[in-house]
Amino acid sequence: MHDTGEISDSALWLEASSGTERSFAILFDRYRKRIFRKAYAQVRNVADAEDVVALVFLEAWRNRAKVRIVDGSLLPWLLTVTNFVLMNQARTTRRYSRLIAALPTPEREPDHADEVLERLDRDTQLTAIRAAMSHLSTQEQSILDLCLIEELPIATVAAALDIPVGTVKSKLHRAREKVRKRLTVHGATPDFTAQLDGVHS
Repeated sequence: MHDTGEISDSALWLEASSGTERSFAILFDRYRKRIFRKAYAQVRNVADAEDVVALVFLEAWRNRAKVRIVDGSLLPWLLTVTNFVLMNQARTTRRYSRLIAALPTPEREPDHADEVLERLDRDTQLTAIRAAMSHLSTQEQSILDLCLIEELPIATVAAALDIPVGTVKSKLHRAREKVRKRLTVHGATPDFTAQLDGVHS
């Protein structure tokens, strides 16, 4: 029996898409932690992150005829699907938040502990970043996330999204400028805006 780590993603996916459950399970085990980390970084809840992982692999199975292996790896395509799942969840959360916001809020005792203030500051900045990115198109959000946050090479992102390299470069440039402007308006720190210039070619 071969070590499962020696079997390529291409071979495993060929078997999985033909109905071999064990091959699909190997791919799931190979990448589920990576997808979980990405999901948890946004949803900040273990159960919700696990739901995202399940949805990503469900989408992979449903769209198995469209799956793209990039440089021998299934991961770039899975990360792209993860972005779409998270965006859909974010839209649902925003709708729910608007309903909650319409309800009267109870008065709370102020808490002036330093750690609370620090957390609020971080949350405010994170909210500003997400708000800035939410104004981008779905494709721009994916490109920005894959290039800057996942640090994938532009060529890999192009292959994962099935678009030309030149399109990735131009959309990345426009997306960076849009986010930079919105972050400036929301008062985000220069540390994050500086990261917008770091891209792997």
